[in-house]
Amino acid sequence: MFAPSIAAFLMLLLAGTSATAQTCPPPGEAEGRCIELTADETNEVSEVQISPGQPTTFDFDSDVRADGLTLENRERFKVAPGIRLITLVPSEKLRGEKPNEMTVCFEDGAAPDCATFRLVVHPAIGERQVTIFRHARPVDSVQAELKKSYEENARLRAEIQQLRAERDGPDGLTGLLASGMMGEKGIPCSTVRNVERPGNALTARDVTTCRARGRMAVRFDLKNEGTAPWTAQGAKLVGPKGEELEGSIWPQKPVLPGEPLTLYIEVRDEDVRTTGPFVLKLWDADGLRTVTLGSVTFPALTEGPGP
Repeated sequence: MFAPSIAAFLMLLLAGTSATAQTCPPPGEAEGRCIELTADETNEVSEVQISPGQPTTFDFDSDVRADGLTLENRERFKVAPGIRLITLVPSEKLRGEKPNEMTVCFEDGAAPDCATFRLVVHPAIGERQVTIFRHARPVDSVQAELKKSYEENARLRAEIQQLRAERDGPDGLTGLLASGMMGEKGIPCSTVRNVERPGNALTARDVTTCRARGRMAVRFDLKNEGTAPWTAQGAKLVGPKGEELEGSIWPQKPVLPGEPLTLYIEVRDEDVRTTGPFVLKLWDADGLRTVTLGSVTFPALTEGPGP
């Protein structure tokens, strides 16, 4: 009868490419070490313990390129390379030395395309078998996700810079006065009526617009007449000339069925001459349930924009 590790290896060979879907069993339920590789962790380096004179076998579920093996201080190892098995036997010269790195690259070109292992030398104990399950993804899919992440990071960096700039001044009433956003007459606000458009997912009530130097804000109550919660994911004002101003939303919480919620939408606009009318558009995460308010106007300012 085959030993469990040999039988498992033969089953892996017979399974072919379908083995890529395998995952490591819970700790203690598998013989030897098990490592999973994902496309999201292409820079991660896994440590493997080796010992002089003891063989360590790496068992991959994906074909390794014939020229895809790089091993530091290769002359101090006996190496038996294969398509899916790589066996290393460290020499006695490795005792007491710093870890070496081994990198293998895969044949199919999917991500992750390579994997790196840090080989840590132990004087007496080495891992006999290391099984590697690789969750491969097409490179185009990974690149698209990375692009999306870069764009999101750029947006977040811009928001952080904006918050830092605002934190350079005081908060509260003092901040409003020091920034010039509020003068002796306060911040002008006005009530706006007849702004609802047909087909809205929620009902808007008590719409109020306010204006300060460099800022415009809309406050209103949303009533959810439906049966599912609704959360505003994005908002923007569309001006009379088609200009679009992206708005921030507060609070970021759902409008529950049958309940109202007061929302505040704030945008930046340095042109004090812009009073509207605007169209305010809000949408949820999937963009299917929207709220549109038309003829939204703002009080005029007589002073120029602040610095």
